[in-house]
Amino acid sequence: MELYRKLKGYGGVYDDVDEVIKGLGSADVVVGIPSRNVAHIVNYVIHNVALGIKKYCSGVNTAILVCDGLSSDGTPEVIKVFRKYLDLPTYVLPNIVSKGKGGALRTIIELVHEYSDAKALLLIDSDLRSITPEWVPLLLEGASRYGFVTPLYRRHKFDATITNFVARPLTSMAYGIDIKQPIGGDFGLSRGLVNALAKAPWDLNPWSHFFGVDVFITHTALAKGSTVCEAFLKAKIHEPKDPAKELKGMFIEVTGSLFTSLKIYEDSWVSKEVNELTEPPLIKEPEPPDMPPWEVKVSKGRALKVFKEGLLKFKEVLSKSLTNDLLRTVYTSKEGLDSDVWAEVCAYMFRYFIRTKDVNSLKALYHLWQGRLIKYYSEASRLEDVSEVLLREVKEFLN
Repeated sequence: MELYRKLKGYGGVYDDVDEVIKGLGSADVVVGIPSRNVAHIVNYVIHNVALGIKKYCSGVNTAILVCDGLSSDGTPEVIKVFRKYLDLPTYVLPNIVSKGKGGALRTIIELVHEYSDAKALLLIDSDLRSITPEWVPLLLEGASRYGFVTPLYRRHKFDATITNFVARPLTSMAYGIDIKQPIGGDFGLSRGLVNALAKAPWDLNPWSHFFGVDVFITHTALAKGSTVCEAFLKAKIHEPKDPAKELKGMFIEVTGSLFTSLKIYEDSWVSKEVNELTEPPLIKEPEPPDMPPWEVKVSKGRALKVFKEGLLKFKEVLSKSLTNDLLRTVYTSKEGLDSDVWAEVCAYMFRYFIRTKDVNSLKALYHLWQGRLIKYYSEASRLEDVSEVLLREVKEFLN
């Protein structure tokens, strides 16, 4: 196995791959954690995973596998110190597939597929401030009972805007199931799904090795027929980001992966007629403690500036990808884009990107997304609960 040979020759601050393989071989459950420069928080995540195993899953042979993106802040070293105080086998290997999260998850998935008989693989982000021990049994039950469990979080109304305006509506449009967090990142995978992902066409989707990995996993699960459920994990607290300032790279990688996944798996969804959405089963026990989500502060002024900049900078690609009527609507918009206009924009940009593979179309779409957010900020400003607004957004893509 090529991955094994590369890991065998790496060494340094990381564990010997043969020792890792030996540990994985006796595990019934593996918890995979992708990391990069999270020395300040990763052991908090590992601590809560260990507590969850001890409290809710005693008797289940579990191993933790951290795949680290060649951190420069001592992440592997602090893990190796902390694990001395755990009763749980915990290993650290390097991510040598890519510089992104997707390379780490691919490494974890391939190692579990090849060297472990584990019945479930749980994937948990390494920078979580809100993880509790209850997350472990919730994800494990979903993986064991259904096949693929995605998270359901309680989030601030201005958080998760890539999810709410791109990943969720387009995934729901294709498969007819309303998965609220298709790029949530905290997943539970059955053995069958691990095997399917190990054989999935990662290399046809270069975005899957970066932030596009979560949507690739979700679409692979849906295309391969995994039964999907959701686990109510409550708050997901991470560093809040202003979508107009800090999310451009992530938006491009997620959207590129989403569009590419839709194309790769088109035989699984393109002939479906989706008129209504189905709700996935929801797992709520054991219930995590309540925790208010962090407030996300946004700037309509900054979003408007980014939107207008995109109209100037990407005029050529927009004129090639959108109809004249739609182009006129976009360019004459002064208060942002309505949901019906945004849904139409996404449909045309998807077709154009698949036809041309022009990355500038993804960059242009990022700027138009800011236009949709401007309108959404106004729609949601006085609302405490935006769930109905976001559901209407999804349904607009079905029309």
